[in-house]
Amino acid sequence: MTNAAFRKLTPTTGEKLADLGLRLAILDRAIAAGIDARAASPPFGPTNAPGLLDWIHRVGTLRRLLAAEGWQRLDHWNAGLIQHPSRPILLGTLQGNRGTGSPDAPLRSDYAKGPAIAAMMRDNDHDQFALFENMRSEGLKLWFLVTYPLQLEDRLVVLREVSQPEPTPQNQIIERWAHRIPLPPMEFPQRRTPNVDGPEEVDFPIALRR
Repeated sequence: MTNAAFRKLTPTTGEKLADLGLRLAILDRAIAAGIDARAASPPFGPTNAPGLLDWIHRVGTLRRLLAAEGWQRLDHWNAGLIQHPSRPILLGTLQGNRGTGSPDAPLRSDYAKGPAIAAMMRDNDHDQFALFENMRSEGLKLWFLVTYPLQLEDRLVVLREVSQPEPTPQNQIIERWAHRIPLPPMEFPQRRTPNVDGPEEVDFPIALRR
């Protein structure tokens, strides 16, 4: 018998998502809803309107679809998150950079995160050696659907992944990641949306209550 028989098979992307209680079809629909809203932004609206509309509809669609599968919305501290029905997993959304979706490229959040998100990352993992195994139960693990819209000539491409950052202090860019699950990019042909690099995420600078 060869050593290959004892070697643990590497989980597929679908299996990694399933272990988090996620399906690619749901992520697709949430991202598409955000892009539709971005494209419908009024041309004379505020400069941050396209990104804000994208974020609102992406979060809303993601939470609506997951709530239908038993997840619970979490609005504590005004964070637009949703919680797994039986595991200590939270899911939010985040804008990344051009390294989004590329496992060999550095990934960083586009903006520094405030106290609410920083507090929710306290119990995240610090390395990649225990993915989905021996998950600590003392705190919630915050994951993000990370996206980055990129206009390429006659089409819009959304780079994306589902990833868990390492604990990060408030007011700092997230650039260290415990786990990354790269996903294939989504393409939207014949779609030109305004302000693809504009602000997307909302994080409220409020005092935390326990």
